[in-house]
This record gives sequence, C-alpha cells and structure tokens, in this order.
Amino acid sequence: MNSDNARCDILVLGTADWQQPIATNQHYAVRELAAEHAVTYVQSMGLRRPELRMRDVKRVARRLIRSAIPASSPPRRDVPSSVRVLTPWVFPRHSGYVAKINRLILRFQLRRWIRGGGPAPKVLWLYTPVDYGLSAHAASTIYHCVDLLREVEGIDSTVIDNAEASLAAGINIHAAGSSPAVMEHLKRQGFENLSYWPNVADVETFASHSANPRRPRVIFAGNMTAAKVDFAALEDLLAVGIDLHLAGPIAEGGGSAVGAMERLVERGATYHGLLDLAALAELQSTFTVGLIPYRANKYTAGVSPLKTYEYLASGLRVVSMGVPSVRAVEGMVDAVGADEFVPRVQQVVNDLPTDETVEARLAHARVRSWVARGAEMRELVTTVTRPSSPLLGSTNSDAVADRPDIRD
Repeated sequence: MNSDNARCDILVLGTADWQQPIATNQHYAVRELAAEHAVTYVQSMGLRRPELRMRDVKRVARRLIRSAIPASSPPRRDVPSSVRVLTPWVFPRHSGYVAKINRLILRFQLRRWIRGGGPAPKVLWLYTPVDYGLSAHAASTIYHCVDLLREVEGIDSTVIDNAEASLAAGINIHAAGSSPAVMEHLKRQGFENLSYWPNVADVETFASHSANPRRPRVIFAGNMTAAKVDFAALEDLLAVGIDLHLAGPIAEGGGSAVGAMERLVERGATYHGLLDLAALAELQSTFTVGLIPYRANKYTAGVSPLKTYEYLASGLRVVSMGVPSVRAVEGMVDAVGADEFVPRVQQVVNDLPTDETVEARLAHARVRSWVARGAEMRELVTTVTRPSSPLLGSTNSDAVADRPDIRD
C-alpha cells in the first residue's frame, strides 16, 4: 500500500526500535493502523541518555549497520506490507544546538512525508512528545502517552515537559493516556481532547494455550529492570518455597539488573530467557499465578501493564503490587501492598483453576484486546481527519474517574 491509495498517510514517532525484544504498544498500534493506512514508523530517537555500557555501544553499532545495510540483520518481527520502518540519524540529545541539528536531520529524512504529494490526509502519531515541529505538517496529531516519560531514569524531564506543553498548545491535537495517572498528567500539561486507553494485550495468542495442564507455580514475564522490578520481593517468594519462573530481557532500556537476576537463579528461580510470543504463551499457560512485582515509584504510578491481560488470557490469577492502575477483580486480580505480596501469592499459588474460572478470566481479557483497541484507533484517525468535524474528548477528571472501564 502506498500513501496515494491509503485513506491516511500516518507518521509514527516511536520510543522503541522495531526489532526490540518485547513488543510494545507501538508495535501493535502500527500493525493495527496499517490495516487501513500507510504508516511510516520512526524508531527511537534516543530520549534516554546512552550509558557507558556494552549494551548501548552494541545498540548504536547495530543501528548504524542497519541504516547503511538494511539486509545485514535478519528480521525477528515482521513488518506489514503497508509499513515503512525508518532509522533516525539524530543524536540522543534533544536540547540546545544538538536539537537544532536533529531538527534538520529529521526533516531531511522525512521530506517525503512532509511534502505529501497525494490526496491522503497526513496524521502524526506520537509516542514521544519531542516531534521537532512535525505536527505543523499534519492534518491532525495524536499523542499516545503510555508512560510518564519524564519519570524514566536517564530522560531529561525538562525536555519532556517543554515538548508536551508545546504540543498541547497546538491545533488539531488529540491525546490518549494509558492510566489514570497519565490522564491527569496530560490534563495538567494542557491537553484538551483526551481518550482513555488502558493498555491491552495480544489476547488471542495467549488464549490459544489456556487449556494446558497447570502446576502450582508462578511466573513473571517482562523486562527485568531495576527501575521497575522489586527483586527483593521475588527473593522473598523463593525464601518461602514458591516455585518462581522468569522470562524476558534483562535491563532492556537502561539500568542494571544482572546481579539481581544472578542471585535469584542461585536461590532457585528458573530463568527461561527471552522467548517469542508463541513460546511465552505456551509456557505461561502452565502456571497458576502471573506476577506484576513492581516497585512503587513515580514511574510505576503511571504504568498500565499489558501483561495483566496476557496473564488473564492464559487463565492465570494475577497478583500485582506497586501499580495503581491495576485494580482488584475478585477471583482474577489481587492488587496488594508490598507487605501483602508474598502472603497473597502463598495463599493462591496452589489453587488450580477450573475450566469455568479459566473461561471467566479469558472473557475478562478479551474486551481488553488489540482487536478492539485497533478498531478504536482507526476510528479516531477517521474522526480527526474528517472535514469540519471537531475533535472528540473530555478534560473532566471527575468524568474520567467515574468511567467503569477505569474502575475495573
């Protein structure tokens, strides 16, 4: 599909590389938008300051090689036929004279989209508010805020604050937030047209294995990063005899967790490494409990873990801590404090679910799937590009708090 034939020509500025180990909102959103539109996905521009670690050196080297020789690395994640993935040549700093250089570079790389040349309306879809003025070239701009970026370690909060305030002051701007904390943040920043989109999951993939035989054991599947994960709580689970399993990359996106992971394995945890989604779904469905063992901090206050619904789609009970957006649902989700975490896991780990319980959890997850969210996203694109049609949304925080899909 090309932009001349598509209903819209959508430019997505991401905060993740297309081939990063764990699929994020951005990867799924691009897939869903590409079902009806032409999409250019710009990979991460490096909001986080690079660390003097071999991981970041290798990441920069891979990016340079892929930019020069696109076929040098076999793809791990398919690129839809209507999607073009672009590697930005910008420097990972977004203030001062460097930002001026980045602006020139990015506009040169995106000159085709900026100039247009076809009848398709241009839409800018943002996962970073640092857009270098590209919103001025779009018929409409949608800021899909899935994290409190200003609270991420290594990201300049002033850059994020200034970029969001500038974006909110523009015209034809719509924002979507993934948690109540993010929604309140967007409102404070001045965004007036808001949608509430709590994170969802690739429910169908996990549901396909939900009937597998189970054993009384627990799993945490996610990014093993010290900024989010309470590794001490996981050690406490091992100390009381819980069969703990882990799956996912170690410290993807910054920070260090290698030592913590080594201690967990030494004390009896099983680490399955980084699995593709199908393998993770098959493994995950053999457990009784899925864990969200997060530290309570300013960053996790805005997190909406999509793994909540991946676990439920697998038929697991969920035990979560440190994440205000995860709410208790009887028989499905236990949202507890740090002091309650280990006792609650002990209490429920041996409960093998019945077929009826698994089906109830799966039904709860199905309404939080990417199939449904994709339809919402495409409908929003249609709405904001419709001639003479006002943007839809609400800035009333009381109305947001009263919505039933936020409470459960």
